[in-house]
Amino acid sequence: MAASKKTLEQRGFHIEVLNLINPLESMSYNLLQLIKDAYKQGDTATAQTLCNTLSYSLYYNPNVKDPFWNNSAMSLCNALILAVIDKCIEEKTEDKICMYTVANMLSELGSKEIVIDKQGNTKNVLDIYFEILPADSVAKMQYATSNFAKGGTTRGGIFSTTMSKLSIFTFEGIAKMTSRNSINLKRIGFGKSIQGKGTPRVRVQIIFPDGSKESIKTDTEGRFELNFKQKVKKGQRIHVMESETKKKMIVEVQTINKDTGETTYKVVEKQDGLQIENIVIFEKPIAVFMIVPDYDSSNHVIASIFIRQLYFVLSKYAGLARGGKCHREVVFLLDEFGNMPPIDDMGNIVTVCLGRNIRFNLIVQALPQLKMKYGDASTTIQDNCGNQIYIQSGNKETAKEISEKLGNQTINSLSRSGKGLSIDKSKTEGIDTKPLLTPTELMRFQEGESAVIRFMKRRDNKFEKIEPFPILNRGKTVMKYRWEYLGDDFDTDQSILDIDIRSLHEYVNPRDLIIDFFPKQEEESFEQPEESNVFVSEPKPVPIPSEEDPEEPQFADIDEDIEIPEEAYASEPVSVYESEPASPFEPLTLENWKHKTAEEFFETHRSIWNIIEKQCMRQWNKSLADIQASTMETFIDELKILVTTGEIDKNIYRLINGKYGEVMDSLLEKEGVKEEV
Repeated sequence: MAASKKTLEQRGFHIEVLNLINPLESMSYNLLQLIKDAYKQGDTATAQTLCNTLSYSLYYNPNVKDPFWNNSAMSLCNALILAVIDKCIEEKTEDKICMYTVANMLSELGSKEIVIDKQGNTKNVLDIYFEILPADSVAKMQYATSNFAKGGTTRGGIFSTTMSKLSIFTFEGIAKMTSRNSINLKRIGFGKSIQGKGTPRVRVQIIFPDGSKESIKTDTEGRFELNFKQKVKKGQRIHVMESETKKKMIVEVQTINKDTGETTYKVVEKQDGLQIENIVIFEKPIAVFMIVPDYDSSNHVIASIFIRQLYFVLSKYAGLARGGKCHREVVFLLDEFGNMPPIDDMGNIVTVCLGRNIRFNLIVQALPQLKMKYGDASTTIQDNCGNQIYIQSGNKETAKEISEKLGNQTINSLSRSGKGLSIDKSKTEGIDTKPLLTPTELMRFQEGESAVIRFMKRRDNKFEKIEPFPILNRGKTVMKYRWEYLGDDFDTDQSILDIDIRSLHEYVNPRDLIIDFFPKQEEESFEQPEESNVFVSEPKPVPIPSEEDPEEPQFADIDEDIEIPEEAYASEPVSVYESEPASPFEPLTLENWKHKTAEEFFETHRSIWNIIEKQCMRQWNKSLADIQASTMETFIDELKILVTTGEIDKNIYRLINGKYGEVMDSLLEKEGVKEEV
């Protein structure tokens, strides 16, 4: 990449770099971007397919003896991804949709168990989360495999297998890089497009400056997107018209940004109900470099997922394009393909890619590498590579297979028979066959020599039919050394250290991506303090009724004989200053409040314990002393779970949460942390 970047840019290329060695010097690549886009459009089928494609690259291994664990991990990973996307879209926090959040969800919820009855039986918090999802939730359906595995060992094995691959996304550099997205995958194969909105399910005709016409049908929401190849310059006009309604719109191109493709235009003529929302004209070819560490294969899977997602996007839009092809030829040059994690459905990809104007150049050290990665599909992959070029290999199996593919030649064989000292000899001439090149000869190739097997080449440059004989490059036809013809164009003295790559994720803090995975109650809203990361995963308390709203909360299912002290509703002063009357406990601060016991935290709100003792002991299934001795982090988690599952009345929760809020507000005021309004 370092040697090529400058030259390619001079030749008009746009360069993108996926840098897995130093993610901070990389383009931003969110693996969940395509899934999120499909989910937002209501296309859950495509979202599930893309999920499966991603999890396949993470967990598929054709050589495992028992695929149950990997298959279960795929389903669990799919469920986690869909659950995160669904929650973030619903709560309008789409910037938190990333693999780091997915890994955090499994780590936080999957490792926690709560006691659910007096017998001491426990339940996994992740199970509780998926149980409360709607019955038609696609995430809930994907979770079924893990939910059926109730055995502790089995459940633990599935969770462990899943987390083993998700853990790479918790590394800070990878977490940052995969939290944002800066690359438009479609643009690699389609540089020009028009997006607009009109009448649902009608055909829209677009007339370009050269007089050519294209048409496309709007979807059920009236939206349309047309990828085109025609030349459009500044000052030229584009006409858009609906065939049935005759609605018409004319726009004139004003500016075209050659570096980004952004195009501005002015409306010359317009009718209500038809509009153009976006025009992109990007002429530059695109080169994407993947920098993958050879000393650490843990993150190689990201490169495999990128390739699969790119092919998915290109194939999708090629299917919608006239002729069924990408407007630009796309070439995947995959060095060390045999060392990459398997790409989902690679056997099928290589059978149809040429028809979509997509080519794959796969470079391997030995053919058994494919067998190890793809199992039986490796044969399909090899057979659909129309040109196979052998350079050198130390693998006997590879040399033998290449020798067989090269075929045999017919030779005349002479044999002589007779007695040793006799002049009476008989000679026999026959026909025999021998390999064009034996495995031994192939393994002894000199530098620059190569053998080319061309299965698909059946016409010459004059389109005359030919027989595809193999080619041996030897002598005058050997490959040249790089320095003989590329030295002036590609400077190998350049280093990646000399290149600066701008990224969107440089200043992302992964802690800001963490979300509260419990559903919000209809009566409650949770907020986060802007400058404090103490509450990253904790909800801000809902305020209790104030003087402006004097109505006292009405408790449901509360025994009328039980009296709730009036002071439980009053706003009590909170002692958090060291200068105040001495306390038997250490001072409460923003840094230590999570690790304080609940009794220490509610030191000035003793009336809370009267409410808990009278109304919540049966549901909590703990003694009052045990509840008071638990840390505040545990106390809050258990309280949220109990109210989420309906075991504690929401009004009681509001009361306790309000007191919690008074303490936290006092701490914030004391330590000078301003809350976000």
